[in-house]
Amino acid sequence: MAARGKRRRTRTVTVGSYEPPSASKPSERPVADDATAAFLLSVSDLVFRAGTQGIELRRMDVATRTFEFCDTQTSRPRGATSDGRAIPGEGTERVGQYWMPDAASPGWAHLAWLIQDLASLPTHRDYGPEGGPELVGLQAFGPDWVDVLLEHGDGQWRVRIRLEGRDEPLRFPAMALGELFGEGGHRHDAEPDEPDLIRDIL
Repeated sequence: MAARGKRRRTRTVTVGSYEPPSASKPSERPVADDATAAFLLSVSDLVFRAGTQGIELRRMDVATRTFEFCDTQTSRPRGATSDGRAIPGEGTERVGQYWMPDAASPGWAHLAWLIQDLASLPTHRDYGPEGGPELVGLQAFGPDWVDVLLEHGDGQWRVRIRLEGRDEPLRFPAMALGELFGEGGHRHDAEPDEPDLIRDIL
């Protein structure tokens, strides 16, 4: 459905890069996982700090450690809360505590939380008979929703997650994705007309 009202003007303001790890052997996997987790935590912090200024993440690629932000030229005065309390603005404080945003929090807060939680996705790699997925990246389409790009044994997948206007908090997304793919439920939940797309599971 086409959006109504004024069209938002956007301009790209930040393209970032993060040095990829050189690890490629299975025995070096924990080192690569740690490097990926550090990258994700850095991007999560950027998303959180930029959100209040109307600067949004547009894409993130794990393999190349690149990301792109876009200035939407809008302000976002609505604050983010967790259990009714304001969420700390300092990244180290957020990582050190459980801060899952309330459902009514703005989309950028849910996105920051999602990216931080996805740092734990490798811990679900061996879940179930099929094993969990590997994170490839993210593709965001404005503040309302994001596609989590994943790789699994049988191909590439997109999991679409609503950010704005949520009815419930985004609970444990990494664990939910690990269980979904590990048990093979992703094929059952795929869209009939877009077999690589899964939506409305989180």
